[in-house]
Amino acid sequence: MRFFDKFKGKKNIVSILVLLILGLFLLTGCNIDDAKYETSRDEIIQSPNGEYSITLRYDYVSRPYIFKDNKLIFETHEPGYNETVYFKVKWESENKILLYNDSGSKEKYKNDKYYITID
Repeated sequence: MRFFDKFKGKKNIVSILVLLILGLFLLTGCNIDDAKYETSRDEIIQSPNGEYSITLRYDYVSRPYIFKDNKLIFETHEPGYNETVYFKVKWESENKILLYNDSGSKEKYKNDKYYITID
């Protein structure tokens, strides 16, 4: 008796393929934790006097994150967006910024403002 004679039904073949694909994911270490940020939209922003340099970064649901020297200094715990949105940084002083949503309807995103102090 040949090995593959046991797996003649279409359901059995689909089940085996699904198990093989899941096994490949496990073997390759496919992990979504490694893909937390969408770095293709990173924006490096200098303070007015050049004392500070921060990075504005987004995750995959367009929530903003601010990094200074590769250390996270700001994140929001708000729900993400169904569309790609963009935030802008306005320097209030050398170490204080206003982060606000600069996408689409001003009325729709009027509450998306964050005041951040950079240490």
